[in-house]
Amino acid sequence: MKPYKSIVYAFFIGGLFALIAQAILSFWQMALADTPMSFFMGGATLVSMGVIGCVLGGFAVYQYVEEWGDFGALLPFSGFAMAVGMKAVGPWTKSNETFGKCVWNCVWFVVWFNLLFAAICIAIGYACGALGLNENPLFVAEKTTGGMLFFWAFVVGGILAALFQLLYIIVQKITPKVNHLHILITAWMCGCIFAPCGLSAALANFSGEGFSVMITVGGYNMYNVGLDLFMGHVDTALLHLGSFALAVTGLAVTALFTFFIYNWKFGRTPLREVHKQNALRSLEHLGFEAELTDKTAAAPAKAAEGAKEAPATA
Repeated sequence: MKPYKSIVYAFFIGGLFALIAQAILSFWQMALADTPMSFFMGGATLVSMGVIGCVLGGFAVYQYVEEWGDFGALLPFSGFAMAVGMKAVGPWTKSNETFGKCVWNCVWFVVWFNLLFAAICIAIGYACGALGLNENPLFVAEKTTGGMLFFWAFVVGGILAALFQLLYIIVQKITPKVNHLHILITAWMCGCIFAPCGLSAALANFSGEGFSVMITVGGYNMYNVGLDLFMGHVDTALLHLGSFALAVTGLAVTALFTFFIYNWKFGRTPLREVHKQNALRSLEHLGFEAELTDKTAAAPAKAAEGAKEAPATA
């Protein structure tokens, strides 16, 4: 796929997932209002998106979306949950690893990724509070309300996905060793790095889930925890940490269910083979013969025909 096309696809798919997340948040705002779990509306939205990634990823469907949208599919929480689940699917199908080893790969990734970068962002937030860097933010935005919130969620979510897709293309030109995880880590840290100037808060207020369903919100939330700790707002910091812990637990559970569903449906068949079989079935339904579409099957058949014709020529 040409680079400019991947950026366009990332924009539309990232925007679409942000739009879906905004609709899910609207549901949780009604369902959890005036309940003890009202603080978890955002976390419930993230877990719900994780369930979407879990189910579609387990049935090997979300990966099709990722092939087209790349960071438009990976940057939202649904894509991150699916990608973590594939940390178990990969060794299960390619290396014939044990069930326990694959589950541990998945859980360990969730633990080290979130604990490490949460600690870094909390430290940054505390330091920025001590230095007074948060006192005069450059960017300030009122919360968008009504139908326009859905529009801006789509636009900002799409722009963020397109920007990180562009970053991936540029960095890969410099060093081919860069992978998607490096960009996702960068996206997480950007939520923290842009918080002192007010940009993260402005984007969250202006676009709702256009920012808050993306992995960037993790860094921003942990920055706020550090800031609250410096200001002595321990109760607020613990509330944010509790919400974060619930969201991370939801990430781990949905990621594991991606693996469980995949194993139940496809066993140890590698993802590439699953997609190949699906493509062949689709072509057969359209009236094409499987041997005409399967190069690996067609090559031996062609060689056999050549062997039969050789004695006749002699």
